[in-house]
Amino acid sequence: MKKSVVRIALTFASFTNSQLQNRLVLLLACLKNNALFPNLPVAYADFEALVTAYQAKLAAAAVGGKIDTAAFNEARDEVIVAMRKIAGYIQSLGLTNASDVLSSGFDIISPGKNPQQPLTQPQFTLDNTVPGRLGINLPAVQYAKAYHVQYSTGTGAMIDLGIFPNTRNMFIPNTVAGTVYSVRIQAIGGSTQYSPWSSVMTLMST
Repeated sequence: MKKSVVRIALTFASFTNSQLQNRLVLLLACLKNNALFPNLPVAYADFEALVTAYQAKLAAAAVGGKIDTAAFNEARDEVIVAMRKIAGYIQSLGLTNASDVLSSGFDIISPGKNPQQPLTQPQFTLDNTVPGRLGINLPAVQYAKAYHVQYSTGTGAMIDLGIFPNTRNMFIPNTVAGTVYSVRIQAIGGSTQYSPWSSVMTLMST
């Protein structure tokens, strides 16, 4: 039996500002170096710049006046246009495996009711066997499409290490011997978009 082409849901245009920001973070993580989509109609660097502008203008609009709000609305429109172009390109590929389309970070239209795919809290360990770096050993979280990693030293604030599309090659580089590092991880994806933050794990670097 011939499989039907998987259709992308375009409901992101009606997302709240917070929901859209979460989806943009997910798209950046999923589209980066994704071999299934080599010819994005909006270059990755350009899309990343649009997302950065959206985030900055969202923050400015929250504390600013009418001009800041107008600038944010323009940034939102621009990023949604880019999302539609990318979604249209992915749709044009005629993919028939839902997993392939979902790897883009977009939602799909299911002929039946979409099952709930909640994300569980990540569980991981730290490894200091390699001097000058702190390894992060994270088993994959079911339904996760990416992982947001933060760390801190001492009593300092958490710093973004980055968003990783998978659990391979996760580590904090250029660590200082004798310094204690604290790490936490949040899974991205599923029906809840974000998992609860993991427990904070600490380890001294060698």
